[in-house]
Amino acid sequence: MRHHHLFAWLLIALAFVPAWAGADHPKPQIYTWSVVPQFSPTAVHRDWTPLLDYLQKKTGQRFRLVTADSFDFFEGNLYQGRFDFAYANPYQTLLAHRYQGYVPLVRDGRSRLTGILVVRRDSPITDLHQLEGRKIAFAAPNAFAVSLYMRALLSERFGLHFDPVYTGTHSNAYRQVLLGRVPACGGVYRTLRKERPEVQASLRVIYEAPSTITHAVMAHPRVPEPVREAVRQAILELRETEQGRRLLASVFLPEPVAADFERDYKPLEALNLDKYVVVPEVP
Repeated sequence: MRHHHLFAWLLIALAFVPAWAGADHPKPQIYTWSVVPQFSPTAVHRDWTPLLDYLQKKTGQRFRLVTADSFDFFEGNLYQGRFDFAYANPYQTLLAHRYQGYVPLVRDGRSRLTGILVVRRDSPITDLHQLEGRKIAFAAPNAFAVSLYMRALLSERFGLHFDPVYTGTHSNAYRQVLLGRVPACGGVYRTLRKERPEVQASLRVIYEAPSTITHAVMAHPRVPEPVREAVRQAILELRETEQGRRLLASVFLPEPVAADFERDYKPLEALNLDKYVVVPEVP
């Protein structure tokens, strides 16, 4: 993991080398792009690289994917403004705007984000209160629907006392339940449905949280507005072809629409989740 962090930091550093450095002719700006680690870095690279390749051809800009192997790495760098573009969950989008002025560009307009609590299919647990005093796995403290919002609901709406166990990704949390290491975990339908059929068949949902707005692709305000708009339009145009729709489905943007911070993400402040947020410290 240490080597991965060093490599990722190198990618970020290289993106800020001046365009004129070491060359007689200007080099194009390279924009860093990172993705909330719902899945492993390998899966993120597989799913997002084709989209970034398309954006490079469509916009004439250059993008470098910086994969994050932990929520701490992703959020720490995001909240310090070290990524030019990012795909982040709704509350991360709210905080990134608060801390750095990140501008949401697009979000999925077809679906809502629904947090779920799952147990093994053969588990005797059928009611939330059977989890009183037990361990519950979550991807990370600030994974929005699967953890941040879910922990707030379990604590405040249901008065449940539990021991959170953080596993790093959604997939890891599901597997903690399958292996019998914890009786339940937080998830969302869209990541559960991306698991192998046998994993889905082995888990059972016992609670659905209220649905919310979905993740956003956003840009740091230092990215010139024409570049931001070119990226927004290029993603929106993918809806028009079958190949484009396949690219969008791979990154959870099946029906992209233009995002607006005031309309879409500022209302999340009413959930009063700040006291459950853990802001990582990254040097």
